[in-house]
Amino acid sequence: MDALETLNYKFADCEGLEFVKIGDLTLAKIDTPLTQAIVAVQGAQIVEWKPANEDQLVVWRAKEPTYETGKSVRGGVPICWPWFGNHPNLTMAHGFVRFKDWILMNAQCDSDGQMHMHWRITDDAESLALWPHRFELDVIMHIGTELRIQLVTHNTGDESFSITQGMHTYLNLGDTRSTVIRGLEGGYYLDKLKGFARTPQDDIITITGAMDRIYFGTTHTVEVEDAEFNRVIVVAKEGSHSTVVWNPDENVPSGMLPEESRNMVCVEAVNAADDTVSIAPGERKILGTTISVRPMN
Repeated sequence: MDALETLNYKFADCEGLEFVKIGDLTLAKIDTPLTQAIVAVQGAQIVEWKPANEDQLVVWRAKEPTYETGKSVRGGVPICWPWFGNHPNLTMAHGFVRFKDWILMNAQCDSDGQMHMHWRITDDAESLALWPHRFELDVIMHIGTELRIQLVTHNTGDESFSITQGMHTYLNLGDTRSTVIRGLEGGYYLDKLKGFARTPQDDIITITGAMDRIYFGTTHTVEVEDAEFNRVIVVAKEGSHSTVVWNPDENVPSGMLPEESRNMVCVEAVNAADDTVSIAPGERKILGTTISVRPMN
């Protein structure tokens, strides 16, 4: 059997789960009474997600995504590890695990329709050439009326290491111009579009153009009010003291149409810049995010 047949055979008893091939990538399609979602084996990446009672996606995906080896699908929740953003010496932004196939250790669907998935990747010769540390990395997903993702880093080597990391979460909006983001007031952010200038956030956030900000000193839950779809998307987190808010406006990256920036914003649970994580030999650290949605009125 090939890899696709093997996955469908191994998890044949997991109701609501099917593996398909689109382009170069193998995808897990989830369809249960509680939720619909797609997860890529490459990168253990949530590609899209919504509760079954929502008409619109909650986790956004580009209209015309590419499913290519070595490229993240534009949208979803790419895993950025063991560095977030640019590397000082390598051209590979956001680390290397989002381009590698992960092993699905276990998948189980509860009787009510909640899907649980456990993905794993470990160091190999290729990873050690890029980043010389031993590790075991797990992604634990609970996919139902809420989407909960935990990224668990286990230092399996003999020396401590430090990482930055993130869950690059794309949220689906009816229109950014009528969107308000609450929960980051009273802090400050580094503005990447203005030379990382330190800027106070005195009020709620509105999206009036391109933004690329790292908010510091915050463990707060963020609420994204989407007036067009009459709902509030709630982004909670654990193991993080920094939050990224990003929208490219019309200067969109590859895999995305310029007009699509009006329908998405990234609100990301991260450890970025000065918010680094040090992990001793044998130690585990968790970065987590939980996304939920409720009516606005």
